[in-house]
Amino acid sequence: MVDIKATVKAMCKELAGGRSAMAAALGMNIDQFNNSLYEKKGCRFFSHSDLELMEDLSGSVLLAEYQAARKGLLAIKIPSPEEMDNVELFNIQMRADAARGLVAQAKLDAEEDGIVDRAELKHVGKQVLNYMKYTAKGLLAWAALHGAQADAIELLTARKVEGYQFAASSPRCE
Repeated sequence: MVDIKATVKAMCKELAGGRSAMAAALGMNIDQFNNSLYEKKGCRFFSHSDLELMEDLSGSVLLAEYQAARKGLLAIKIPSPEEMDNVELFNIQMRADAARGLVAQAKLDAEEDGIVDRAELKHVGKQVLNYMKYTAKGLLAWAALHGAQADAIELLTARKVEGYQFAASSPRCE
């Protein structure tokens, strides 16, 4: 999603009670909320802290995904080592495999008539990004399971991660 207003609307949909509940949580009535959203009646758009609060209240990562998409980046949730076990790792890997299958199917569908149009290309691209997310998450999950998540993050981001170390729950790698 590369439209901030659409992102705000989507975050509202994620919150029980919708836009009215979001407005109340921000200390606004629905009219003030809508005026801020649409920048009407002299109201400014929401502050960054308001947007972060909306994301937290909605329990989503929509704002992070919006920010990443704005810069042509991919947002990937880093799995927590405490939640990782072989069953969860298998689940993530199965999702990556399924996503890879969807990429192949989307390509086949797009090529069916011999012409790949913009909508088909966009659909294939969306499937590729989904596959990349699951593949990266799989690497991070596998690394977390083996106490090497900081090294995996550094590898994926090409940044040194200082003080970000996790110990494996059992000695699995030496």
